[in-house]
Amino acid sequence: GLRMGSLRPWNLFGKTLYAAGPGTANSNLAIRLSEARAKQQALEGEPSASPFLRNLAYLLGPSSLLWAWLLATRWWYSDAERLRALEQKPGGAIFLDFLARPLLAHFGPYQMPNFCRAKMHEDALKMLQESVMLDHERFRALSRLGQLSRRRLAAQTLAPLGAPAAPGSPLLAIEPLLFDAFYKDSKDESRAPGSSTESHRSLAAQIILDVVAACPPEERPVAPWVLKGLIKAKGAPWQSGAQGEEVRATLLLQLLRTPSNAAAAAACAEVCQFLSQPGLKRKEDTAWPLKAYLLSGETHDLLRKGARLVTKQRPDALELQSRRERDTPSLPIKRDLRNLWTTVLLSAGWSAMRHFSGVYTLQATVQLVWGVAGALAGTTVLEVLWRLEELVIESEWYWEDGYGSVPASAAMMLANCISLAWAARFSCIVPFAICRLVKDDYIDLPARSFE
Repeated sequence: GLRMGSLRPWNLFGKTLYAAGPGTANSNLAIRLSEARAKQQALEGEPSASPFLRNLAYLLGPSSLLWAWLLATRWWYSDAERLRALEQKPGGAIFLDFLARPLLAHFGPYQMPNFCRAKMHEDALKMLQESVMLDHERFRALSRLGQLSRRRLAAQTLAPLGAPAAPGSPLLAIEPLLFDAFYKDSKDESRAPGSSTESHRSLAAQIILDVVAACPPEERPVAPWVLKGLIKAKGAPWQSGAQGEEVRATLLLQLLRTPSNAAAAAACAEVCQFLSQPGLKRKEDTAWPLKAYLLSGETHDLLRKGARLVTKQRPDALELQSRRERDTPSLPIKRDLRNLWTTVLLSAGWSAMRHFSGVYTLQATVQLVWGVAGALAGTTVLEVLWRLEELVIESEWYWEDGYGSVPASAAMMLANCISLAWAARFSCIVPFAICRLVKDDYIDLPARSFE
């Protein structure tokens, strides 16, 4: 019998032909294999077998069902009591976490307005005010607050227990987080700012940054102990890497844009001394120059801007440092560039792995380069469309117009299906999915907190 190992493949003008070895008596199988391969290549080239249309058909059906399900979910849980009761049911918290994922906002009607109308943050605030909590209970409360605070308009609806949303209420609502992060008990020196559990500290700090950024400058009044505790806070993220101090200085500058906070800082010798420092320039300890550049930290310009805000309230409070130019971009730009760089690395690495043939020839190299270039082009289109959709989701009309947002969400779902069906020809779907499901939440802190 004829074995497959005795057939030698020949690639002639884009078609693979199988030729039997010289010692093989029967060549009918080789001929049939060649004819089947040529027929398959001809079918793939026909317009009726377009990969784009096939991929669009695969995506459109499930996406339409998901959109319809999210529409029904938004209508069903528009009842605040029904939504609040869901969290107490078995598996209800997991279902709420699923509805709150940012990914779903791009494939169906927006669910966050229901969360805010039901005041889903109140149960989390009650839990955070408890003196004794288990780790999973604290993480659950912080996760719920984080889901709300990551959306600017949702963060503006936060309010203390039993109080309506009002100017300045978001910072009053997260006072338990501010207390745990920045309060220092003078009677207990072991209770220093930021001495909470390390695993929860970064999440709490991200919520604080989100809420402060969501509030207009005139609606950020805080107690003086918050300013004093901020400059002394330890642990993540204030002492994490080279950018920790820049995050601290950025948050302090945002708070000092409120005149009452600047006046309180002028009366605090410790804050004035902190702002009088010349600042620092620090690079991340890594062998990769670009990574060290994107993770570097600078504070001299931020401290000087904060000092100027304080001297507007009291000119003799402190002495301004001389102005110096930055060696690196601002923190939001560095975070955006890092996000872009990690996305490029992930897309290029995955595409190179898919297109690497193991043969080191000029033709194989050209094919590899074209494959990586196509993956980067597809990723660029998907990322640009995603960012544009984020601008729509964060807009006030999309938040307030319950009827107009429904057709807009359907249009976004259709646009995503078309873009994904087009980009499926490139090796960029898997990296894009990893960026949306993993990287956005766990690797890169979005620049939303520093705008």
